[in-house]
Parts: sequence; C-alpha cells; structure tokens
Amino acid sequence: RGTGAPEKPTMALSVIRRAKWAAPRLQLGCDGIAASLALSQPLVARASVPPRGTGLAVGAALLALAVNDHVRPADSAKAPSVIDEADTLFEANSFAALASLLRTALASRPDDAALLWRLGRALKKLADAEKAAPAKQALVVEALELADRALAADEACAPCHKWYAILLSDVGAFGGTTEKIKNSFRIAEHFEKAVALAPTDATSRHLLGVWCFEVAKLSWIEKKAAAALFAAPPQATYEQALDHFAAAEQMDPGFYPKNRLMLARTCQKLGRDGEAREWRARCLRSEARTPEDAETLEEAEKLKV
Repeated sequence: RGTGAPEKPTMALSVIRRAKWAAPRLQLGCDGIAASLALSQPLVARASVPPRGTGLAVGAALLALAVNDHVRPADSAKAPSVIDEADTLFEANSFAALASLLRTALASRPDDAALLWRLGRALKKLADAEKAAPAKQALVVEALELADRALAADEACAPCHKWYAILLSDVGAFGGTTEKIKNSFRIAEHFEKAVALAPTDATSRHLLGVWCFEVAKLSWIEKKAAAALFAAPPQATYEQALDHFAAAEQMDPGFYPKNRLMLARTCQKLGRDGEAREWRARCLRSEARTPEDAETLEEAEKLKV
C-alpha cells in the first residue's frame, strides 16, 4: 500500500510483491450511510468492470478490499535515494522513522509531490495506531493538508488524488453526517481521477468494491435517511462489489488478506457459499505481515460460511 497505485487488493500472486500501501478503512458514519458516501455513484458507474467468468474471477472480486499503493510513479525520479529509503521504511512498517525522513527531505523540497503524499500516507498509518482521539485527529488533519499540497504541486499524480480522497474520508469521521455527505462528492471526484490516471491500480478498484458493498448492505431505514439527504441516493449491488474486487484481484493477486476476506463476504451475500468458503480458506492461508493483516485473519476465523 505503497507508492502510486491504489492500495489494491493485492490478490496475492506469489510472484507479485505485496504492496503494503496501507489499505485505508473507509470511515462509515450514521451507521452505513457514510460508507455509501465514501465514494460516489458516478465513479462506480464509470468504472470499467471485467466480465465475470469462473468462480475464481468472482472470488477474486471479493479480494479487493485493500488499498495497496505499490505502483511506482515516475515521481521517484525527483529524489531516488530518499524515495527508495522511504518506500523501504514503509514496507517495514517503520512509520515514525518514515515520517521523520520525509519531514527532513521536505525541508529542502517543500513542493515535492512525491514526498508530500508519502508523508501524508505515513501520518495516516500513525493515526491508525493512535488510541487517543485528539492525537489521531491531529495526525489525519495534518496528513490531509499534506495531500492537498501534493495535489497543488502535481495534479496529474494518481497517488496524490487517491490519498487525498482517503484522508478526506478519515477527516470526515470526526465531523457530522452533513459534512460526510458533502465530502463524499469530492472523495468520488478524486478517486475517479486516480482511476483515470492509473487504470491498473488495484487499490482504487478495491475502494470501489468497498463502496458498492457498503451501499448494498444499507438497511431500509438507512436508505430512507440517505434519500432525505440526496436528490438521487446512491445505489449499488453486491454483484458490482464482486466485480470490482475481482478486477483488483486480477490486477495484483494475493496482495491483501482483507481483499480475500471481502471476496468471501461478498460471495456469502450472493448465496455462493462454496466460493465464500474457498476465499475464506485462501484468506486464512495468507501471511500476516502487518497488525491489520493479523486482525483480518482473526475476522476470517470467525466468519461462518
């Protein structure tokens, strides 16, 4: 969940390096409505969906819950040594050291988009591990400001758009429902741009799958509440979620245990219990390389299919 590509559901093909660019958790507010707002419908409608064929393709779709940024953009040419060291620290989950390295580098290159979005990503990871709400909020607010600066420096940078959207979602978790709804349109806009700039980024496709899954599972009461706030309430199906997860899996197989767990959950929602069990088993065979991965494996153990 590293460099430029979306933190994609690294459908773990053993051959492909696991992109650990931290899959961001979409902030859901108002019990499910915020989830539906994390991405907006235009993005889902405009995203290309690969045809579904075998059960594996479907299962693969469920794998897309991750956000892996392992697609390395050309921005690394600006400061190769610093970028390489930064990505090595990210892969090692050394986020505090990573943040320190990037702050030092930015002192001499304050408008370097490659450094800015990476620091924003590092602060997001530090915020994820922070227990105190005020400290967590301060970190994500600073991270969003960095992502905003990154976009100002390079509007053609896919990871800048992706991480801006991810961080805007995180900041929205500290606001009310109205703010989340307002932010949802901007989040969708930036994810759309990220997909357009990096169409093979599994992370972005994974995020589309997450959005579809959360919208599809909204209760009747939540849908009525959303209808009161939207002129055209968001709509999505589990089939769409599966397609996006599968697409992400095909782009980068096996990259993210969470992706496989989502494939299992989506197949279960669709009544495809055999495929759900298969993806749950694959998830459980995944290696836990981060604390989040360990949590995912625990969730998979508890999943009854």
